[in-house]
Amino acid sequence: MTSKEIIGDITDHIRKLGGDFAAWSVAIARDWHDPVFESRQSEAKDDELICREAYTPASARTVRDHFVSQGTAPGNGESNQEGKVVYAYRKLHP
Repeated sequence: MTSKEIIGDITDHIRKLGGDFAAWSVAIARDWHDPVFESRQSEAKDDELICREAYTPASARTVRDHFVSQGTAPGNGESNQEGKVVYAYRKLHP
C-alpha cells in the first residue's frame, strides 16, 4: 500500500474508536512475524490494532512520522528502519 492509503486507513480506524491520537502508538515491524509485532497482537483487543504493509521501508517511516507528528506515540518497533509493516495500537495506559 502507499503511505497515503495507509495513513487514511489508520486515521479512519482511530477516529472510529474515539479519535484521540494521543491514546495510540504507531510502530514498524520487519515483517508479519517480527516478535515485537506478534507480542503486541497478543495484547491488543480485536479493535485496538490495525496493521498495513507499505511498499517500502521509506513509506513505512513516512506513515510513522506522520502519526507521531499528530501526537501518536512511537511504539516499540520504531527503530526498525528496514521494516515495511506499519501497525498502530491503542495504548494500555494513555
